[in-house]
Amino acid sequence: MQNNILNTLFNLYDITNQLDILYKEEFGDILTDYTYTEMHCIDCIGKIENPNVTKIAQFLNLTKAGISKILKKLIIKKAVYIYKNPDNKKETYYKLTKIGQEVFDKHLKMHETWCEKDRTFFNQFNKKELEITYSILNKYTKTLQNRLESIKENLR
Repeated sequence: MQNNILNTLFNLYDITNQLDILYKEEFGDILTDYTYTEMHCIDCIGKIENPNVTKIAQFLNLTKAGISKILKKLIIKKAVYIYKNPDNKKETYYKLTKIGQEVFDKHLKMHETWCEKDRTFFNQFNKKELEITYSILNKYTKTLQNRLESIKENLR
């Protein structure tokens, strides 16, 4: 049974990735120009106050070096620009350009549509079934997060 569950999770991951690609195309050609991580970086910049490399890295659970690379790409794509706070000239912050805001808005709409369809699906289950499913998935997610942290620690 455990193998069936793992195979189903792998299949779920694969289907989710395929849906993500198709939703990008459905919600506008502009989204197809951005990777999953780039879109979530744009989403983060659009949502948090005074986004800098450190805050974005923490929000997305990525390294600061990784975020810096993504931000360079987003600047080249003219989705993001750099600004400095007049009170703190040392710190570098990021804002969305008009293009970045368009990506942000379409990405948000894509997620809202996805969630609405998921809500419709989950409405067929009773509260107890959903609680059990949530509990198992939450524990598995924590296990994977711990495994990830352990591997990262060993690589340092």
